[in-house]
Amino acid sequence: MTSARWARGVPGVGGAAHRCLSAADGYVSLELVLGLALLVLPIALIVLTLPTWLARQNLARLAAQQAARTGVIADSPEQGAAAAGTVVADAGLDPARDLRVAWDPASSFARGGLVKVNVTVESPAIDIPFLGRFGSFPLTASFSERVDLYRSGP
Repeated sequence: MTSARWARGVPGVGGAAHRCLSAADGYVSLELVLGLALLVLPIALIVLTLPTWLARQNLARLAAQQAARTGVIADSPEQGAAAAGTVVADAGLDPARDLRVAWDPASSFARGGLVKVNVTVESPAIDIPFLGRFGSFPLTASFSERVDLYRSGP
């Protein structure tokens, strides 16, 4: 092997390195883009949406607890539903659109009775910060409260 031939393949020695381009050159960048788009992006969207799902589930639990407790103390399911609406409104949601309160038909507001309420809060399926929300699904929580045996009233 001659020194001129050897110098051709080494950059900086006798000129620039020359190599043949093969058919596989350029696929690495395509695979990187596809990998990011098909694998990393969907996982990132789920990770960004997960805290919203957990917050809405906790909101449904809190609204159910507040509705049952207020309903028992006030002896009124309407006031319990209003209390749940206040909890949801304080979280920045529209109670008329994002909240459903359903009292169990077997609930008894008499002394010693058991009051059970189901609260459903709409949660966005995908919630991407700065881009918006897409789709929704209901999250339901229930809570039971026993009416005090020694309460005053009828």
